[in-house]
Amino acid sequence: MRQQGFTIIELMITVALIAIIAGIGIPSFRDMLASNRVVSSINEFHTGLRLARIEAVKRNDTVVFCASADQASCNGGWGDGWIIYHDSNSDGVVDADELIRVGDPVHTGYSLTFSGAATAVSFAPRGLSNQSGTFKLCDAEADAGLARGIILLSTGSTRRSLDTDGSGIHEDNGGTDFSC
Repeated sequence: MRQQGFTIIELMITVALIAIIAGIGIPSFRDMLASNRVVSSINEFHTGLRLARIEAVKRNDTVVFCASADQASCNGGWGDGWIIYHDSNSDGVVDADELIRVGDPVHTGYSLTFSGAATAVSFAPRGLSNQSGTFKLCDAEADAGLARGIILLSTGSTRRSLDTDGSGIHEDNGGTDFSC
C-alpha cells in the first residue's frame, strides 16, 4: 500500500514560490494603498473647495474656506483640517450659526500646503476667489510621485493637478513638477 502526500522537496519549492510571489506583490500593494490614501484625501479637500464656491453663489454672499486645527475657528495649517462658513455679518469670525461644513485633518505624517501662503480663501457671491494657487498633498514618505494637488484660479474654478509631461510627477498650474 503506497501513501500519497508531498515530499519535503516539493513542500520547500512551494513555500519558496509563495515567498517570491509575496515579495513581489506586497510592496506593490503598499504603494497602491499609499496612492489611494493621497487621492482620497485630496478628493475630499477638492469637494470642500467646490462646496464653498457653490454656497457663495447660492447664498449670494461671501463664504470662507479656511484651515482649522480645532474645526471651530480659522487657525492652524491646511493639514490640520478645514472649515467652510458663511460670514453673514462680515466680521471675519466663525459664529456658531455660520458653520457650513467641517473637514478632517490629513493622515498622520502627510502634509498639505498652499502656494498662495494664505490660510483662508474667500469666495464672493459670483464665485470669484480672493486667492489663486496650488494646494499640494504629500504622503508621509514625501514621495513626489504620489503627490497630488488642486489648482485654484482667481475665477474660483478648481481642477486636479495633472502629469502633463509624462515624468510621473504631477505639476502645478505653471507646469513645475511637485516636490515634497
